[in-house]
Amino acid sequence: MFSLTRFQKASAPRVTERMCFADLPDDILILICSTCRIDDLLALRQTDRRARSLISEYINTIAPSVARVTFPHSYNLLVHKPLRYTVDWLEDLIPRQLAAILVDRHRIAHDFMQERYGIPAEDTYGDELRARTANGWRVLRRLTDMSKTVYSSNARVTSNEFSLRLTCTSRKFEQSRQKEDAVLERRLAYIESMPLQDAKDYKLMFMLLSSSFRTAISNVGEEHKPWVFDWGNGIDGQRLFRKGSSWLTWFVLAEGLDLFWKQWWTLPHDSPIARNYIRDRAIDVWTSTPEKLADHQRHHARKIQEAINSSAAVSTDFVSVNPIPYFTQYAECRLSRWKCGILPAKETMGHVPFHVEFRCPEELVQQHKLLLQGKHSAKTNHAAARW
Repeated sequence: MFSLTRFQKASAPRVTERMCFADLPDDILILICSTCRIDDLLALRQTDRRARSLISEYINTIAPSVARVTFPHSYNLLVHKPLRYTVDWLEDLIPRQLAAILVDRHRIAHDFMQERYGIPAEDTYGDELRARTANGWRVLRRLTDMSKTVYSSNARVTSNEFSLRLTCTSRKFEQSRQKEDAVLERRLAYIESMPLQDAKDYKLMFMLLSSSFRTAISNVGEEHKPWVFDWGNGIDGQRLFRKGSSWLTWFVLAEGLDLFWKQWWTLPHDSPIARNYIRDRAIDVWTSTPEKLADHQRHHARKIQEAINSSAAVSTDFVSVNPIPYFTQYAECRLSRWKCGILPAKETMGHVPFHVEFRCPEELVQQHKLLLQGKHSAKTNHAAARW
């Protein structure tokens, strides 16, 4: 039997012989990078200068492999190869995949109306709608970056300033208000100079996105948290979200597409954390935000949405920002294919935790109960009349 002392002494030189990541040969580093997911590769680029340089030099080898690892079943997303692979191409796969999910899972957002059936991610029929939706995600990313830039520029404060913030609530609110005003100013300037198509695509994407927030009649019980952000407990939440009249609109503008990237794709799909990630994150931020500041943020969100509507000429050309015609046309195409014996496109998004679930308002629960009671009474009366 080996003694512990002898074993430790024998092992000691091995510890000193371990190679750090930066000391590995290029071919090993390339292999490691090629097995990463997109988020991991982007993080790896920030570790040191050598990793960044190596990824840039061998991006033509690394990028397609990383894309396949991140999106193993998304053939339609990756079928069109770029003229040259870049890190920017990899990063742009994120809004494109979010667009594919949003267009695909829209079917379960409105499953009571067949003409609003979504378009499977692997069906090329939806390429035009997906391209517009992806562009809308890119606009959201730019709006979010403006908020992050303003807040990060004032992130560091002196100890005296920090003490003042703790002891003076009004001062703290004033500083937060000034930052929000600066964010609004930048966003409005950007929207004013925005190309017409960008404004239309953002509006179209946001209309689709509103369908992911749900207070379904089946969402009852303490496990479903209530919609606390606005009046009505979410009874008209989707419309308020689209108009910018909900605090949740400000939250999405501030957090950006990372929210949906995490819940829909990077977090384990079958975990409770993934299913409720956006909801729980929103409630946490809301709880820590003073009511006065939340009202200010909601007001700014409404201004952003109104500016987008103006830039997109929504009042005179609503059809160009309405996604529903795409789905009605696809429903006709799907029926025509079925009659011709053509198999439907492969389904690849069934595992995605698409909805952001909130508790159904009590008012709707009671209305639903009355409706069921009425139907039951009608059936009973009809049966009695037959006898």
